[in-house]
Amino acid sequence: MGFALLAALFWGVSGAVAADAFAAVSPAQVAEVRAFVTTLFFVPFAWRRGVLSPRGGLVWFALFGANLALVNVTFYWAIDRLGVGPGATIQFLAPMFILIWMVVVQHRTVAPVVWGAGIVAVTGVALITEAWQLEGGDWIGVMWGLISAVAFASYLVFGEHLGRRYPSMTIVTWGFIFASAIWLVVQPLWVFPTDLTGIVWLELVWVGIMGTALPFLFEVSALRRASSGIVGVIATTEPVFAAAVAWAWLEQSLSPIQILGGAMVLGAAVSIQRWGASDVEIPLEPAR
Repeated sequence: MGFALLAALFWGVSGAVAADAFAAVSPAQVAEVRAFVTTLFFVPFAWRRGVLSPRGGLVWFALFGANLALVNVTFYWAIDRLGVGPGATIQFLAPMFILIWMVVVQHRTVAPVVWGAGIVAVTGVALITEAWQLEGGDWIGVMWGLISAVAFASYLVFGEHLGRRYPSMTIVTWGFIFASAIWLVVQPLWVFPTDLTGIVWLELVWVGIMGTALPFLFEVSALRRASSGIVGVIATTEPVFAAAVAWAWLEQSLSPIQILGGAMVLGAAVSIQRWGASDVEIPLEPAR
């Protein structure tokens, strides 16, 4: 579970950085940059480690790359229209979607403690992000949030499947190679603004490396060792880390209900690791 927690930590810290960059570049452009930066970051590492070869998995990696592009941009569209709280809460319905998928489609048994942890975690996310502060009933934003939740769930299930056959770095590298290729078609580089300040460029690089490359590597590594349902519940700790960073560094106060929400999420993560993980863990197979 350590890899999943590290991924949530990095995403939580970087979420505010990405949101600040929206003042200068669109959410889609931020998603495009993070894909390019991640690709440039990982290709040389994968090549030097001898894991760059797709080993016959190009079609799967292309689908995974499309999934990555979709989950990133729809999440940014959601938080841009709804705010970080409501947008993040809707996306973190993903663990519940995954648990339903595991039972209905994969015919796997999910322990009651896992269901309980998922419900408590999603409720805690709603409390810590104060999701009820949605104003104006922006249904387009809600739609993007739901699409982001489904895409996030799909990404976790897909990552679990690929993790049984390929090394984590191979999966992430090729996934973002294809995600970058998709962005080049949808949003050519020549339409990207060039008059950005140095601070904005630093924010974009930060989001690319610390908010994308490393956490996605950690997440896929977790999916090679545990089921997508377990990893999805652990991922709900991301808003807790984001709130903790805002409190410690930005001196933003937390209300009692937000603190309660954070405690609920952490309690769900601890309980699923302590009592629920063994029921649905995936044995790690040697990477081909």
